[in-house]
Amino acid sequence: MTTGALLFAFDSEIQYTKLAIECARRIKEYLDIPVTLVTDKSVDTDMFDSQLIVDRGKDTNRRFFNDRQAATTWFNFGRNAALDLSPYDRTLLVDADYMLNSSNLLPFLESSQPFLCHRHVHSVHVPAPRLQTFGTKNTHMWWATVVIFDRSSNFTQDVFDVWKMVEQNYTHYANLFGFSSRQYRNDYALSIALLLCNGNVHPQQCELPWPLLNVDTEVEVSNINNTWWIEYTNADRKKKICVKNHDLHIMCKSYLEKLYAV
Repeated sequence: MTTGALLFAFDSEIQYTKLAIECARRIKEYLDIPVTLVTDKSVDTDMFDSQLIVDRGKDTNRRFFNDRQAATTWFNFGRNAALDLSPYDRTLLVDADYMLNSSNLLPFLESSQPFLCHRHVHSVHVPAPRLQTFGTKNTHMWWATVVIFDRSSNFTQDVFDVWKMVEQNYTHYANLFGFSSRQYRNDYALSIALLLCNGNVHPQQCELPWPLLNVDTEVEVSNINNTWWIEYTNADRKKKICVKNHDLHIMCKSYLEKLYAV
């Protein structure tokens, strides 16, 4: 059985392909698995074992980033094609701004559970993790930031089929679950797919057993000798913490751009 990672990266005002190069380097360092990039233009690097050139699709998503103080284009569609595009039997699908600093995911890549992702999230500068909900139904949100899936599983096939259906009929599902359809969210689409495919019961068997560790856009980030330093303001006081040996979803893209000379 083949195991590898799949990254989607489409450049806009943010050069996601450059972030993906660092993401791939860390995947190889900590997990020692091949990495495939899905993008719309070939990237000049030997960091990826293969590159799949696809149409980047719609470009209607715009997102305001606090660290940039500007709205940028966000190519967020088509992630549900990962099952069709992946060349691997078992795939780690991660965002380009997800920086591995450990081998914590390795046992789950080697497990038999067909579909895994994060349900809880923990912002590094707050005391406790949380379970995020969305819509007027307060539906539990599952995160599409890190997904592990086995292509041979019927459940996995069902999840990706419904994920596609939700994207194609996003306004309908937004009305049904009571959230805004103005901006497409893979997290919402995946959450709905998991819920429907598990008989309208939240599939606890799919949960990675620790929270997704987020570095929010309002905090400053630096990296010194592979230790992440997080600076934030609390009650008008500047605070600084360090994070080591933990994988991080770094949402403040401008700091990653500076760190890796994008």
